[in-house]
Amino acid sequence: MFGTYEKFNLVRAPYARRGSVIYLYEDFYKTGLLRLGMHKSGDMISGTDFLFDIAVTKNGAAVPYTYFADAGSLRLVSGDASVEFAITDRRHLRVRGRGAGARLTLVSTNPPAPERAPGHGRALRGIYPKPSGGAEADFGKYGRVFVKALSGTFHYEAPYNETGYYESLSYHFLPGAETGEFDAALHEYDGDEIYPFGWYEPFDKLAADNTADFESFKSGYRPVAKGYEETAEYAMWTIWSHRVDPRGYIKSPAMILHHQWAIVAASWQQSYNAMPMQRSLKEAWRLICSLFDYQDERTGRLPGMLAYSGAVAGMQPPFQGFALDFLIRNAGEDVIPREDCVRMYPKFAKWINYWTTYRSAGVGGDVTAIQSPHESGWDDASNFKDGFPASDPNTMAFLVLLMECTARLARGAGMDDDAAKWDSRASKLTKTIVDDFWDGEKFVTKVKGEPVDSKSLACFQPIILGKRLPRRIINRIAEKLMMPGEWLTEIGLASENMRSPLVTFGISFVCGRVVAPQNMIISVGLQAAGKQKEAEEIARRYCDQVKKEGIILGFAPYDHFPLTGEPAPDQPRPFATDGWPWNSWCANCFMTMASSVIDAG
Repeated sequence: MFGTYEKFNLVRAPYARRGSVIYLYEDFYKTGLLRLGMHKSGDMISGTDFLFDIAVTKNGAAVPYTYFADAGSLRLVSGDASVEFAITDRRHLRVRGRGAGARLTLVSTNPPAPERAPGHGRALRGIYPKPSGGAEADFGKYGRVFVKALSGTFHYEAPYNETGYYESLSYHFLPGAETGEFDAALHEYDGDEIYPFGWYEPFDKLAADNTADFESFKSGYRPVAKGYEETAEYAMWTIWSHRVDPRGYIKSPAMILHHQWAIVAASWQQSYNAMPMQRSLKEAWRLICSLFDYQDERTGRLPGMLAYSGAVAGMQPPFQGFALDFLIRNAGEDVIPREDCVRMYPKFAKWINYWTTYRSAGVGGDVTAIQSPHESGWDDASNFKDGFPASDPNTMAFLVLLMECTARLARGAGMDDDAAKWDSRASKLTKTIVDDFWDGEKFVTKVKGEPVDSKSLACFQPIILGKRLPRRIINRIAEKLMMPGEWLTEIGLASENMRSPLVTFGISFVCGRVVAPQNMIISVGLQAAGKQKEAEEIARRYCDQVKKEGIILGFAPYDHFPLTGEPAPDQPRPFATDGWPWNSWCANCFMTMASSVIDAG
């Protein structure tokens, strides 16, 4: 899948495995250098003290290598010698070598503070041999690591200086003199727990288990449209490798956004990940419900993001209804298990009531006013340029769909009167969105009762209401979105009109770039409204770009600004805002579009 001479390498894509915090990647600026890290501290890769440079060694010297990776293992090859890594879901990594050794050298991307000694050993707090063999190291907030040779030899170098810091740390794995091979294990764990370092399975079995686990995971997805099969393999692998097991504050398996940049399980992204899992409805439903395990009992609020250390401040839109509405249309009513209706109905109702109480616009009728762009999902969109609180029809459209799905839960729980009330509220809010926020050309966000003059793609997102909207509005939205040179580009819908003076293709997330979630949401909405041709055209353009460039969240549509003709700034090398490379968010949006929008008519 990934390799030095494959279609994609590991510069943008971190190599990982379901259930593990370990990842490997190719350094952005030193071609051919692979690094190993762990994401459990939550540190971004641009500012961490815990990374290891990986070297293949012969006679103690580093030698050049090429690499190839699939779901089973990552192989580094130098002539007739090789070093191979297999990440397991049991908090350890195995590494073996034939005809060569390996060296892991601790490095840092985090500049030292004035009071801290320079050098690359700052993460290390202590290292010591264990009586049973191997060595345990304490890395403070990064946890503990135990390394043991199973064959061949292992030793470490960790010089300590008078400043109170380790200068460096290197782990050395050497092949045995007779066999020319080595095999070793690296375990990661937290605190002072005693890890069971017992019997080790053969390396080849671990790699085969990884492959089998990935193949099983893939069975939860519908086939994608013809021509996208290879890209779907990358997308499903990205989702699989970003699925973390319960740990710390995270109580159940969750999908994180990224290993290197945003190590969080975002609230609405659990539902994003549920949408394409139409052959694994039990897991899809679990993901949609998962954030309700953290619901505030008093207010009904859900956290915006989860990290191993706790809930992250902020809030994200009520996306669960949109995801459920889509799944029910595509997979049937069986998405919601009957026995869960009683359990989940009050939780969903509390979540709606949070919005209509704590984000009430004060004008009645369930009209809300958000306090941050993140509460709508459009982080830096131009429809929020006039500030907050802002009555945003996008957020209210999500509430309509959530109300309808809450009515389904109420009926399943035998509470028909409650169901009728939720359906009535949904209908009234839909009418309000149409009557008060449609200006004849687009939906407008309002601040202090005045419409915001915006050319954001967000002005059309209420199309997610589908056929609940009047046909005249559906037709006008479809017509405007397909106009060349406005929002539609060769690679999908731009998040800001190309004739807007606010367009930027730099680090802004949704003020010009062509971004996966917006293209997925709009195309799914058009499809629900009966505009299959337009939905498919948008989805196909975006999916074709992903097929070409990889699982990247957002793309600059042009190398110049269409309004002025001026060249756009050069795009940066991979880092957090460079389109959010190879993340689960793009992957699940691609899978939804490629399996359920394209060729679905």
